[in-house]
Amino acid sequence: MYANFFLFIYTNMLNQILISKANLINNIEQINRNNPKSKVCVMVKTNAYGVGMREVVSVIDDYVEMYGVACYQEAKLLRQMTKKNILLVGALERVKDCSKLNIIVSCHTINDAKIIREANAKICVHIKINSGMNRYGIKTKRELSNVLKILKSNNINVTGMYTHFATIDDFVDEQMSQFKRITSGKKVLFHADNSMVSELKNHALDMVRIGFNMYNQDKFGYKPVVKIKSKIVQINSVKKGELIGYDRRFVASKKMKVAIIPIGYADGFDMRYIGGSILFKSVQCKILNICMDCFMLDVTDVNVNIDEDIYILDRNNTLYKYAQMLNTTEYEVMTKFNQMRAERIIED
Repeated sequence: MYANFFLFIYTNMLNQILISKANLINNIEQINRNNPKSKVCVMVKTNAYGVGMREVVSVIDDYVEMYGVACYQEAKLLRQMTKKNILLVGALERVKDCSKLNIIVSCHTINDAKIIREANAKICVHIKINSGMNRYGIKTKRELSNVLKILKSNNINVTGMYTHFATIDDFVDEQMSQFKRITSGKKVLFHADNSMVSELKNHALDMVRIGFNMYNQDKFGYKPVVKIKSKIVQINSVKKGELIGYDRRFVASKKMKVAIIPIGYADGFDMRYIGGSILFKSVQCKILNICMDCFMLDVTDVNVNIDEDIYILDRNNTLYKYAQMLNTTEYEVMTKFNQMRAERIIED
């Protein structure tokens, strides 16, 4: 069932998530140019941030040394797509199963270390250091020493240590100093920098982890990878005083022309977009209402035809624009689009 969620067996052929092969390769080459002596780990958790894990891996597999995921189910699915190293960065789970699939697990606590030891399975481990974000990880040098003692076993190979930055400002320096202090004297693969930190404060560690910016950044040489295209499936003429959609959320104050687009809140098109706008044919068209499977768009001032293409996500209707509507992050917007019932297409 979980795998089907990623494979999108149930798709809506009217909707397409268009993935630029050229921009994916550009972005991985950009991270390689900026980190010529570092390995590259590409994060493909949450179905590659909503882009499509299978599609992304099929394009970049020759360019990377490692992939990162958040849970065992993602790792299991990914193992069907690649022979490259896979790092499970989320909470520890199913150690024996990870061992069978050659998945690298993360150790975040002393208790994690005990669970890994008790599993009595041949496995590689990366130890997560909490350098200041206060999410996952070991916080002190003494804790690290105790964890390493517990993990001292012929079957357990501690191959890496890493941390995660909370910001891209000067707090990075504080976290990096703490990370180095806790891990000093250890000889393993170190990784900490994401794509933005590697551009702004490159630490030239053994490996760099590239996540969201691999897919939808538009600066420092990175290019957006995804467009979302749908179609106008119906056009309604609405009189003044008539309702549009559920619950009287919108009542026409004049005669209007309304387009129906088959993307709804079940596809990640959040109901909080109501009242916002989409740029269509150089006109900012108001989003009047959103249902589970479609939304209604004011096209009164636009020359539009049934079956005409409309881009929900592109250079004009950006993740940043949607994030501003919701007062949230671009990450949240894109991962919600992961729900979309759509055909994923790799474009050259």
